[in-house]
Amino acid sequence: MVELVEDTNPIPIPAFISRQIMLDLVEMVEKDDSECAHLILVSIDYLLDFLIAVDFLGCEGVKSVLEEKVKDKITESNWKKVFNYTKNILGLVNTTKNSMTPICTRLVELTKGKNSLSMERFNCQLGFEQYTPSMLKLVLKNDCLGGCLKFDILKNWFIENSEAKGEILSLLKSIQFKELEDSKVEEIRSEVKTWNIGEELENSFCEVIETAKKEKKKLLEARMNGLDFHFFL
Repeated sequence: MVELVEDTNPIPIPAFISRQIMLDLVEMVEKDDSECAHLILVSIDYLLDFLIAVDFLGCEGVKSVLEEKVKDKITESNWKKVFNYTKNILGLVNTTKNSMTPICTRLVELTKGKNSLSMERFNCQLGFEQYTPSMLKLVLKNDCLGGCLKFDILKNWFIENSEAKGEILSLLKSIQFKELEDSKVEEIRSEVKTWNIGEELENSFCEVIETAKKEKKKLLEARMNGLDFHFFL
């Protein structure tokens, strides 16, 4: 350990950080290019490589700007590439989550006003049944999807992935039940009972539901108290 501390040799740059990335980074620092304008015309592949490099190097200011630039370049045709580039890098969780936005936005548009049978067809069309649990969780956490649509996605995914019972509670927790109508929550509770996930997981899910109901009640009480306060002003 002492030998490592006293070693004055330069720390070698990992192979995934190319010479060009280092040259560009140095130029950005020298020119105080806080908006990364130097990278405005580069490909999304290079942006992703650059983003991974600055995350490793701890350049948080540059990283936050690059995250937005990558986000602006994500489309329906390249979102899987972005997801696969970043899914195993803890520091790039925001970009991994952003990679799901185009497909989730498209799903909202496709299913608007559609019935459950149409939902099943769109699930197959978009390939959700092939997603890993971690990939599906990112879909379920996307803000553009409502709670009912999230549950429909999860239900159809579970039909094709019923062996993943150990992951189902975590996936169900991705749905904000406190934002749903009580009747819909009970409908979901009844549906989950038909999945045969086991008594322990069913009981845990019921606890999730009860906690959501309590949170919803507190929110409603807080809103009512706020209305009462403004009424007497």
